[in-house]
Amino acid sequence: MLRALRNQTQSIFFKIFLVLLICGFALWGVGDLTGGNTSKSILKTNNQNITIERAINDLNRARYSTPTRPSMKETLENGMYNNVLNKLEQEILLNSEGEELKLYVPMQVLTRIISDENSFKDPLGKFSQTKFVQSLNNAGLSESKYLEMLKTEANLKQISTPFAINEHYNEKIIKKIIDWQNEIRTIDYDVFPLVDKKNINKPSSSILEEFFTQNKNNYKLPQTRNFQYIEINPSDFQNKINVTDKQIKEKYDNEKSTYITEEKREILQITTQDEQKAIDFVKEVKNNNNFAEVAKKLFRLTMNDINLGLLKKDDLPSTNNNAVFNAKLNDIIGPVKSQFGFNVYKINKIIPETKKEFLEVKKEIKDKLIYDLSVEILFEKLDTIEDIVAEGSNISEIASSNIFDKKLPIIEINNISKNGLIYSFAEQKKFFNQPNIFLKQIWDANINQMSEIFNTKNDTYVLLTVLEENNELQPSYEQSKELVYKDWLEKELIVKSKENAKQLLLNKNFKFSKNISIKRDSKKLDEINDIYLINQIFEISGDDITYLNSQNKIIAVKLLNTKIDNYVFEKQLYNQINSSFSKSYFNDFANFYINHLSSKHDLKRNYNEMESLLRNTE
Repeated sequence: MLRALRNQTQSIFFKIFLVLLICGFALWGVGDLTGGNTSKSILKTNNQNITIERAINDLNRARYSTPTRPSMKETLENGMYNNVLNKLEQEILLNSEGEELKLYVPMQVLTRIISDENSFKDPLGKFSQTKFVQSLNNAGLSESKYLEMLKTEANLKQISTPFAINEHYNEKIIKKIIDWQNEIRTIDYDVFPLVDKKNINKPSSSILEEFFTQNKNNYKLPQTRNFQYIEINPSDFQNKINVTDKQIKEKYDNEKSTYITEEKREILQITTQDEQKAIDFVKEVKNNNNFAEVAKKLFRLTMNDINLGLLKKDDLPSTNNNAVFNAKLNDIIGPVKSQFGFNVYKINKIIPETKKEFLEVKKEIKDKLIYDLSVEILFEKLDTIEDIVAEGSNISEIASSNIFDKKLPIIEINNISKNGLIYSFAEQKKFFNQPNIFLKQIWDANINQMSEIFNTKNDTYVLLTVLEENNELQPSYEQSKELVYKDWLEKELIVKSKENAKQLLLNKNFKFSKNISIKRDSKKLDEINDIYLINQIFEISGDDITYLNSQNKIIAVKLLNTKIDNYVFEKQLYNQINSSFSKSYFNDFANFYINHLSSKHDLKRNYNEMESLLRNTE
């Protein structure tokens, strides 16, 4: 039963068992938190209760089950804390529902589950009381707690069975989905340019203010930070390096093999277990000199089947490679016996070995030497830079330090949000194109304090200081009017351009210049590479002309007909869609059901005190 239950561990319900029973980590002792009243309830329903102490134990158990053993602060940031709370919420709701429904698990069933569990068996396959106790201790579980977990699993199975067993959908439904995927639409269309901005009269302030009011939320700034940073690169130390011709030549001689491109050959091959067939094949090829035609005639092989592509000598088996690479262009080699049978080869193309001479690569080697030596200096200087930071130097003083050959530029960025968007009153928001660690450092740093030196990409290191933090802000029209005008103009260009296209189409002599049939999975419409545009075309209903915009163009589209492309209804695809439906249904219903139980059993949460304890830890 326990094994059967574990088969459903991917479902949302079974994710409540965040702590695996047998995870082999050491018992953690007293715990990581002191102080505070941990006997208070963190979760409570009409007939069940979970204390802060229990939640802390589960959180510790989860922390200690990972190799990195995150700190309490990290558990709040990496999602582990939320996962534990979700697990506890689901557990208390399932048990509350189980108690109301008077569900129970007979002791003989629990006994059988325990005795069948492999982790509790001795080498002879028999239940061992010693291994049972040892395993529970290793997992930080008492026997009573383990039995409670089994009962919760049993409650889950009994409660979820009516909607968990949902393996097959009507084949007609699946076929409709596959039909939808294979829909083809035939359309007439034409492409029109946007009107010139000069033809759009600037609106009055009242029009722009009304536009701002209607789209106010688009201009709201979330919580953001302003910061400065410097980048420290190997290039900052290159002027200190002098590379001699002797060093360059030595490096070339030491790495000469890297400047040699091995010979490659395009090889055709057939393999057969019958030596006589291989001999006959060679004779016929030599008679008509067409390897591919004979391969197709005698072995039903296509060019794709016989063409091995461009290979180096080491790409072939050692038993064959000498013969193949000693042959001349268009030579037939074989039959050659190998572990796979009898091989026959033809040399279809030869790309000779090439070698770059010293003078060709001298500059490349010099640049590489300078870079490598610069990296060494950078690493030597990092400790010095850290010392300067520890002494309290600010970012301007560090950027001007004589550690570097020149003053480093200080880059300032304002209004960056937690999700990496840079906001402005005058411009559209932009994405901060840096690695995630950069964004994390911005939001982990204290205000007006230097961050630690951190590596962003390759050998680039960064120091930053956060200047200030800005609360969420709803700017006024006056603050946003430049951006408001740009947004209004962009929208007005589309409106006027569509009106212009409509006027052209009203011309009695107008005829669509383009006609095409497209599938739902098409990536572009002729020269317009825009999947979203394709999706819009497949949302058109009726035979009216529809006006769409994409890539600074207006596309007028008239739907002519739709049909389903010919396809073979494959059982494998049916099973894949069926499985996806079943999982999606179970997860959607499970989420809804948990929310329902939360309301039904009047779930009360008390997270503030526990979060306060966690934030004051370490």
